[in-house]
Amino acid sequence: MNIIEFNGEAVLETKELAKLYCRAPHELTIAFFQNINRFKEGEHYYLLDNQFQDFEEFINDHLDEELTKQKAIYLWTEHGLYEHASLMNCIKAWHSYCQFIYFVLTQSEEVKQAIQVLQKAEDMITREKFLYFLTKELFTI
Repeated sequence: MNIIEFNGEAVLETKELAKLYCRAPHELTIAFFQNINRFKEGEHYYLLDNQFQDFEEFINDHLDEELTKQKAIYLWTEHGLYEHASLMNCIKAWHSYCQFIYFVLTQSEEVKQAIQVLQKAEDMITREKFLYFLTKELFTI
């Protein structure tokens, strides 16, 4: 899965989204345009075209060579993935959406740090409980 960071968000290009949901890219495009009122640019997707200042550089840096000839690229956010999954409304789509969310969260430095803090807290609580019960057993007459 080729996850791209754009505007501080993890996003997928339409081709990658199609792979994730085991669909053809044109199926997602059709579903998008048939339900365009459910999608908001900047929230569910970003549309990059030649009006985007660094369009060619972005394409060359982040996308497959075959996509470099496209005139416009849709980048789907977490919210866009959710809307597509809800349009498909099948177990495979929801499972794939959850995989994406899990993958993104496990790659997040903030989440990694939070997990470390929670693990340390759990270790401290476990030691405190052990010491409490040990002390109680040793000093109870």
